[in-house]
Parts: sequence; structure tokens; C-alpha cells
Amino acid sequence: MSQQQGGEPGPVPVVRASDAERDAVVTRLQTALGEGRISVDEFTQRADVAYAAVTTADLDQLLADLPAPATAVPAFGEIVGERTTGTIATVFGDVKLTATTSVPERASTVFGDVRIDLRGLRTAEETVALQLGTVFGDVEVIVSEGVAAEIEGWTVFGDRKTELAPVPRLPGTPRVLVRGWTVFGDLKLRSLAPGESPSRWRAVLDRLAERRSAPPPAP
Repeated sequence: MSQQQGGEPGPVPVVRASDAERDAVVTRLQTALGEGRISVDEFTQRADVAYAAVTTADLDQLLADLPAPATAVPAFGEIVGERTTGTIATVFGDVKLTATTSVPERASTVFGDVRIDLRGLRTAEETVALQLGTVFGDVEVIVSEGVAAEIEGWTVFGDRKTELAPVPRLPGTPRVLVRGWTVFGDLKLRSLAPGESPSRWRAVLDRLAERRSAPPPAP
């Protein structure tokens, strides 16, 4: 800090905020919303102020009453593939994960969807728990047919949907517990057979392709 003559501290320099810093603050606010520290109205108001902020001091005021962030993976855009990090967060993009050895403890986004496909998961754990959330998007978890699963949580202007196949539970499979929240989006839990496309339209196209490639019937 600079000092004026006489030993008195000078004015604090003004630092202009960057787009990345604004996005990081909105991600922090999203986490606080999911934890119940701020309301939906507070999130909306603070996010508006964050995107209009000119200086870093303006951004700091929005987080002054919130705890320091936990270890996370901040991102901008889309996260695709398998990630085993404890917390995954992104802004203006989707989180699409396939799990084979482990699952993230938490995943969230703003203006995007969160989709976790657990059909390839192999674990000795009795229970697999996920905490998922999004603002202006859907949360969807896919499990294999025969896996016991349930979803709980809350939505604002959205629905909670469960579509599990009516088949007996497979021995040795874990119980999947999804705790989720959405603002202007749905919470979805469904089961699919191995190899079945998560997209219903994709599944229809796959079946049509199989028919086209099949040899013609013998006369």
C-alpha cells in the first residue's frame, strides 16, 4: 500500500474486474444457493450486480457474508467425460460425466445441464451419493436397470421425475442417492439398459441404422 507524506496510507488502488472474476463470483453465489445460505431472489440480485460490477471491490462486497470456497474445479464451457474430482463447477455450459471407478461428490453449473451416467460404475461401496445442482438447466442421473436409486431435493419452476425400470434389484449393486436442486429446470432420475442411448432420438436413429445395415431377407 502506498503512503502519503507524513506516513498516512494513500488511497487503495482501483482494480477493474475481469469477465473471469465475474464468472467466479457467480459460481460462488450458485454454491451458496445450493447450500441454502442465500435465497433464489438474493442469488438473482447478486448475480445481476456481479455481471455489472466494474471493480474487484464491487465483487468482494457480494461475497463478504459468505464462507471461503471449498476446493473446486472452476470452468467455463462444457465438461465432458469422466472426472473424479470432489467438486466440479462450471458457468454457461454443461457437465456430462460417465463414471466407471468413482463419482464426484458435487457437480453444478449455471445456464447448463448436469448429466451423470452411472451405468459403467464399478464400486464396492454400498451407497453412492451425489449432490447436483443447476440454475437454468436440468439435473439428470442415469443408472443401470436393476439398480436401486432415489432422488430427493427441490426445484424452483421445475419438476422432479423418476423413471426406473420395474425389474428386481441386481445383487451386489450399490444404492444410488441423488440430492439435487434446480432453478428453472427439472430433477430427473432414470434407468437404461447397457448400451442404450441416453437420447431417445439417438436410440431411434441407432435402430434405423441397424435395420439399414442388416442383410435383406432371403427370398
